Amino acid sequence: MSNSTARTLPIVVGIDGSAEAEAAARWAATYADKVHATVRLVHAVPVGDWYGSAEFVDGGALERDLRIIGRKHLTRAAGAMHDAAPEVSVDIVTVDGTIASYLSNADAELIVLGSRKSSALRDLTLGSNTLRVVTHAHCPVLLVRGGGESADPARPIVVGVDGSEQSDRALSAALEFAHTVGAPVVAANYWGFAAQPGLGTGFEGIDWVSVRAHEKHWLDAHVEKMHEKYPEVTLTTVSTQSSPTRGLRAMSASASMLVVGSRGRGVLRGAILGSVSQNLVHHADCSVLIVR
Repeated sequence: MSNSTARTLPIVVGIDGSAEAEAAARWAATYADKVHATVRLVHAVPVGDWYGSAEFVDGGALERDLRIIGRKHLTRAAGAMHDAAPEVSVDIVTVDGTIASYLSNADAELIVLGSRKSSALRDLTLGSNTLRVVTHAHCPVLLVRGGGESADPARPIVVGVDGSEQSDRALSAALEFAHTVGAPVVAANYWGFAAQPGLGTGFEGIDWVSVRAHEKHWLDAHVEKMHEKYPEVTLTTVSTQSSPTRGLRAMSASASMLVVGSRGRGVLRGAILGSVSQNLVHHADCSVLIVR
């Protein structure tokens, strides 16, 4: 994410005709209006053998129909954007191939996708599209969930903090978002020390009161330096003994957005999304921002 006032790269939104995609377009328009960015709406027309044989039967009518339908999706999404933020500049693009291929290599300030909580069946779709984008994209990826209704400034932006470089980037992005939209931030650290083999909350050799105090002190000190850059943002911390996945999923019920770090792109590091991030992509109740 850029810290400048005006953004030089567009906010890119994937459009597929769904209500979730239109909600993503509206969110992108509202945010772009605040940060003085342009928005690019992208629809993909599949290519390949799945309709290649139709070329010999209908002379390419199916592909033409798909492009017409795609343009209608883009026009409708652009209209929804205009209703949300009339002054935002928008361009529409149709690409050949998959939306995941285009977005994974797009030069963008932010990629925005419509999403909803997953199920066993929807995991197949997420696995082939959304997960590919959030794993391989060059920039942060936001999954807008709940039709954008959770984007209430009274609801906090929750960011997972564990001291790693990627979580520090996530905290920085969370504070920047909060500064832009006027939301509070909750920095959450979940430590699973007691879950290590051979230990438990009843282990007599551990002073759990001291452990909890130490973890809370570490978190408060760790986040304070970055908070100095955005002193007007209300920042609170949560430090508790739990798994990060369980803790963040619970907080997603009352949050406007969850922000988590990613290990970044690359053949090895980008091969799989971290287990916490992947779980939240599928199951969080609110929107999820993956930062790299």
